[in-house]
Amino acid sequence: MNLFEEIKKISEKITELLKTDDFFTEIEPQELRDAVKSYPLRGGKRLRPALTLWACGLLEGDTEKAIYAAAASEVYHNWTLVHDDIIDNDDMRRGKPSTHKELSTFAKKKYKLNETQAGKYGVSFAILAGDLQQSWAINLILKTAGLGIPENVVRSICNDMVQDLSVKLISGEAIDVAFSYKGVDEISYKEVEHMLYLKTGALLNFCVIAGAKIALKTTNNEHEKIKKLTEFTTHLGIAFQLRDDWLGIFGDAEKLGKPIGSDISSAKPTLLMLETLKRSDAESKQILISLLGKDKISERELETVKKIMKKSGSEEFISSKIAELKISADKALTSFPDNDYKKIFLDINKYLATRDY
Repeated sequence: MNLFEEIKKISEKITELLKTDDFFTEIEPQELRDAVKSYPLRGGKRLRPALTLWACGLLEGDTEKAIYAAAASEVYHNWTLVHDDIIDNDDMRRGKPSTHKELSTFAKKKYKLNETQAGKYGVSFAILAGDLQQSWAINLILKTAGLGIPENVVRSICNDMVQDLSVKLISGEAIDVAFSYKGVDEISYKEVEHMLYLKTGALLNFCVIAGAKIALKTTNNEHEKIKKLTEFTTHLGIAFQLRDDWLGIFGDAEKLGKPIGSDISSAKPTLLMLETLKRSDAESKQILISLLGKDKISERELETVKKIMKKSGSEEFISSKIAELKISADKALTSFPDNDYKKIFLDINKYLATRDY
């Protein structure tokens, strides 16, 4: 099993399923229907549906019976991106205009609105699109019952999404938003790490739980094999986010499909930034604080930030943390028999710890 060939195959399958799904039939008006489909059909890494299918396969389940749950995890992830882009005021997503920006442009052309009116239209419709995507995700899970999976298992997966995942993920987003109203010296490393688990790890955990429940036909979240899989994804999720934050400073805008330095503009208290502030001298610290929240970060200012991060040792520290989390995630898989799916879990862990987009 080649990791990238598998992801490509899964991506194509998920895209086709989402493209032909019947959820959209009654959505009005057309621009809202298009907005609901926009992010899910743009592609992306498709990591979350892949984890669902691989978890099912690892436990010797029929991966075809996990396909709707896998698609649901992708759609769910995308509504969080739509709302996240509004909160962060990001204009780009995967190299194209974000949903609220796309809808704003549409409104300007169709209704001849000014910038402020079109902006409000775009945000309003994007919020509604995200709301519908949540419903779409639940609808997809319910279709799993039609594939022969016991109804109590399907209900259990829906409950995991609605009661556990939504509470954790939205709480994580709320904590992240609250951070932006605090001074960086008021936020601890542990608080940010907890927020990262809620925002990122919780969804990855849901993905493997869904796949495992379908394979094992169980409703038991405390099943030993499920607990080991969520141990893996918990470490994977934090490492993924740490790498994402690293790429937000040291990455390539063209590869990422979004601007570099936006975390600084939004004064986002990433672990990389907190560690840099803790380790920097007074002069460097003052430079960093003066840039946090600035509307536009120039290339020269970004280079200054990179130099401070490298000089302070924080860039190396975060890279080491990612490596440690990778090792811990690998260890969580020790009890599973060696097979193609275990190998691919190990491969995705290695890839995410070193990815450049």
